[in-house]
Amino acid sequence: MQSSPPAAGRSLVVNWNAPELNELAAALAQQGRLAAFVRPYVNKGRLWERCLAQLPFAGPAYAATFGRRRMAQHELLGCTVEAGVLADLTAAAAGYWPGLSARSRASIKSKLYRQVREAVAERAAHVMADADADCVIAYEGFALPAFKALQARGAAQAVLNYPVAHHRHRRMKRLEESALQPAFATTWPDFDDWAPGHEERLDEEIALADLILLGSTYARDTFVAQGVAADKLCVVPYGVDLAMFWPAPAAAAAQRAPDAAAFEVLFSGQLTQRKGLSYLLQAWRDFARPGTRLTLAGSVVGATPWPDTFGATFRHLPHQTRPRLAELYRAADVFVFPTLVEGMPLVVLEAMASGLPVIATANGPADLVRDGIDGFIVPERDAAALTERLHQLWRDPELRQTMGRHAAQRAQQFGWSAYTAKALAAIDAQRRPRGV
Repeated sequence: MQSSPPAAGRSLVVNWNAPELNELAAALAQQGRLAAFVRPYVNKGRLWERCLAQLPFAGPAYAATFGRRRMAQHELLGCTVEAGVLADLTAAAAGYWPGLSARSRASIKSKLYRQVREAVAERAAHVMADADADCVIAYEGFALPAFKALQARGAAQAVLNYPVAHHRHRRMKRLEESALQPAFATTWPDFDDWAPGHEERLDEEIALADLILLGSTYARDTFVAQGVAADKLCVVPYGVDLAMFWPAPAAAAAQRAPDAAAFEVLFSGQLTQRKGLSYLLQAWRDFARPGTRLTLAGSVVGATPWPDTFGATFRHLPHQTRPRLAELYRAADVFVFPTLVEGMPLVVLEAMASGLPVIATANGPADLVRDGIDGFIVPERDAAALTERLHQLWRDPELRQTMGRHAAQRAQQFGWSAYTAKALAAIDAQRRPRGV
């Protein structure tokens, strides 16, 4: 028999578009413990959304941007409050405005997304005033007004979802990279597009939080290094959609076997120096052989610094839908992700669930990838180590297959149900009754 939730157990969830908070809100809704879910625009399959998707010109653009934000969790439909919708949609449209330079496009989108954040954060505070909730679970940068509204009640629990390393650690790493790899500096934008005082705002959210949910040990350690009390930090690895990401059937893999030289390497994510982009391209330039190919799947951040030096050594695909990305994983032999700063990269879990050995740094993926079992952990900023591991997996198909099987088995431990169970257990363990 399922036990009833604690008497003081209703939560307000405030999100950007993080899948972990979507899943957490859905789990709370299923238990009857969700007071409201505040977020930017989401495609609920309303009549106007279905009509827009059918239009000859606007339809494809919508499907490629906000149409992808489908609310798969039907239990959230009645609980969801949208805010900042106009600015949100306009920011997406900015990517399709003709004649805009990359710099102008980035500046416009940054300002609009700032408006979205403020609209969602303020709407959450207003919802909190009327909600029967004693807990706020909020995405970093969106939490402060709701946390303050909760604090004004004198009873409550503030939970901060922080999806990446501490912001001051990120700044330090970015400045280091700008000096080490100046040609790639534009791919890791500075903090100038943040509103004045934004870092201080994040500091205040951290200070007000009773519990901070983090995706990896690496992220937690960056908070401890910044003086945040370890007892308010909780590491809960994110999940993966195991129904979408799964290994290629053996028959499909066998079809590629006669071409022994074929070797497909995949990277997925934003193309930014934060992900170790320059080191990956250097490693591939040193490794690439006939019959091998590197695919970079993701949106370019800033100006592209590679045409002269690296332009002919890889193929670039723009941001992919999740189903298409699943196909790319299943067509690849190895996934590589030499990131410099992360929380817990979902793409690594997706690749593992798809049966790929992973070459990654310890900066987030180390909680997932067991070195020498599911792939290899390499030092950060080490193109030579990347080259060596690529060569090892290229020349040893049996090792690739063994590591791929182990990776797929390992990923089975990280379904979204496991994430929500662990996160809710951590929240409930620290929950305080009203008035305490």
